[in-house]
Amino acid sequence: MPEVAILLLENCQPSAVFTVIEALCVANFIATTINRNSDPAFSWRRASLDGRPVRAMCGVSLSADCSATELGKPDLLFAPAIDIPEPHTITRTIQRLESQWGGLLRRHHEKDGYVAANCSATFLLAEAGLLNGKQATTSWWLAGMFRRQYPEVELLPDLVVKDTRIFSAAAYSAVLNLALEIISEFLGPQSMLPCARVMLIDANRTQQLPYADLAMQIEHGDALVLQGQTLLLKHVRNPPDVAGLAARLHVTSRTLERRFKKAIGQTPLEYLQSSRIENTKRLLATTHLSLEQIADRVGYGNPGSLRRVFVREAGVSPSTYRRSFAVGRRV
Repeated sequence: MPEVAILLLENCQPSAVFTVIEALCVANFIATTINRNSDPAFSWRRASLDGRPVRAMCGVSLSADCSATELGKPDLLFAPAIDIPEPHTITRTIQRLESQWGGLLRRHHEKDGYVAANCSATFLLAEAGLLNGKQATTSWWLAGMFRRQYPEVELLPDLVVKDTRIFSAAAYSAVLNLALEIISEFLGPQSMLPCARVMLIDANRTQQLPYADLAMQIEHGDALVLQGQTLLLKHVRNPPDVAGLAARLHVTSRTLERRFKKAIGQTPLEYLQSSRIENTKRLLATTHLSLEQIADRVGYGNPGSLRRVFVREAGVSPSTYRRSFAVGRRV
C-alpha cells in the first residue's frame, strides 16, 4: 500500500493539503467498494517539524499525525504551496523552509522516493537542488521569478510535470490534476480515470496558458527592458526588429536580448508574440469582433496565422477560449 506523507509547512495552503487527502480517499473508495479489493489503495500521514499543529494560510490550524523524524519511509512526500503575501519575501521564506525541510526532501529522493509540490512550494524543491537539470512547473504568475532564481531548471507551462520521480504542479485547482497523476503513478491509469469521473476533474486539461496574464511580466525591475516592452506594445502593428529596438534604446542587439531573457525569460520577439496573444485573449473575452478583425488589431496579417499561433501559445483554439472566458458568456 503506497504511503503519502504531507508536509505541513508553515503558512501552507490548507486546500492543497486536503485536496490530496480527499483524492486519495476517493481512490480508496473505488478500490474497496467498486473494485471490491479487501485493502485500501493508499495510506497517508500529515507531518510537521515537531509533530505539533501548524498555522496555515488564512489562520487555519492544521493538526499533524507525526513529526518529520517519525515519518519512516513513505513512498511520496508532498509539499503544499505556501502563502507569499509579498513577492519580495519569497527568497527569504524559501531559504528558511529549505533549512528546515531540504535535507529530508533530498534524502528521500536519493533513496528512490517520490517528491511532489505545487505552486510556490516548487521553489522549495528547486532551492533544495532537486530540480537542477530537470523539467518542472509552477504557477504562471511566479514563472518569471522562478526562471530568474533557478535558471538551471527547465520551466514548462503545464499544469503538472513529472521528471525523475518529482511531480510539480501549478496553483490551486492544479492540485486536483496532481492528485490524479499520483494515483496514476502508483495504481495505473485504469484506477485514475474512475477517480477523475467521480471528482469531475478534466484529466485532459494539461496547460495553464489559457489563464496566464502577461501583465505580470512588468514587475522585473529592469528599466531598459520595461522601455523595450513599452515600445513594442506601442507599435504592435508595425514593431521594430531587434536591431531597430536596440538602436532606439542605445544598446547592442546582444545586450538587449540578454537583458530581456534575464528579466522575463523571453527574447524581444517572443515577448512581442506573447503580447499579441494576450491582446487576442482580451478581445476574445470582451468583444464580439471576428477573428479577422482581431488579427488586424493585434498585428497579424491574416486570421489563419493568428489561429495557428494562438493554439500553440494558449493551448486552445480562439473559439474555445471565447466560449470559456467571454465576459457574461454573451457569445
